[in-house]
Amino acid sequence: MSTPESGDHAHNPIPKYLGIFGFLVAVTAFELMPLFGILQIPPPVLLGLSAVKFTVVVLFFMHLYGDKPINNRLFFIPLVLAGLSVSVLMALFGTWSLQWPVRTHKDPVTGARTEVRDSDDVVERYRGRWKGDCNAWVKSAATGNEYCSSPWIAFTNQPAYDALKVVVAPPDPAFDGWDAKSADDKKTVLMKKGEEVFESKCAACHQATGLGLPGAFPPLANDPIVNGGDVSQHITTVLKGLNGKAINGVSYGAAMQAWGPVLNDQEIASVITYERNSWSNNGGLVEPAQVTALR
Repeated sequence: MSTPESGDHAHNPIPKYLGIFGFLVAVTAFELMPLFGILQIPPPVLLGLSAVKFTVVVLFFMHLYGDKPINNRLFFIPLVLAGLSVSVLMALFGTWSLQWPVRTHKDPVTGARTEVRDSDDVVERYRGRWKGDCNAWVKSAATGNEYCSSPWIAFTNQPAYDALKVVVAPPDPAFDGWDAKSADDKKTVLMKKGEEVFESKCAACHQATGLGLPGAFPPLANDPIVNGGDVSQHITTVLKGLNGKAINGVSYGAAMQAWGPVLNDQEIASVITYERNSWSNNGGLVEPAQVTALR
């Protein structure tokens, strides 16, 4: 009775075939990842993977059927067709161009090599990767890759118009029944509202101390107009602004804006009353009706 040779038991092709199958599946997965946006692989690498995969397939079948000329020709045809298919797919999905985010430049004189790269924002807008509409395609000065320099976005000028709109505050309920209020009650309301308006609109220039900024904004403390002077001039200045006029013989570089279009009559009367009764000033009260009359 013959005994099988030891080599017969050792030769089991199934593990080898499973290994080849697993390798082909892994390579195919890497080839498909860029199509689903999972992984960005440069086109030369994709071509290399495809060439390796199909070479393995051809060699495997040549191994099975023997290295005969007829087999070589038969398996060369699908290899070429597979390569053409990969090229068509890459063209359709926009991955044909050679896009390397990092390039090495060599100085022709010194021979020194320096690396330059495109920013992540530019890389995301490479042709083939950018999925949105584009107004202009340009080449990167660093790497020569073509990318979208002007992505299309919906444009509207409405926000600009909204920003220019002047929003005037509605009348303050604290002023209800104004004519029936006593002088002390009126002063309390005016001073409280005036302090709010001054802190939000005026303090940045005239300062919370009322001393202003030398050479830029005039002081309000002990100013002759503010401290009991012509109230009409004070109201007109706040309503219409002031520019280029020397105050007490001193010129100031900054212009005062006109607050008339921004503040209502109650707010202007309040802030003027606050200015005329703060920092040792004693200029009396200003009624909203006085502001209305000078608009």
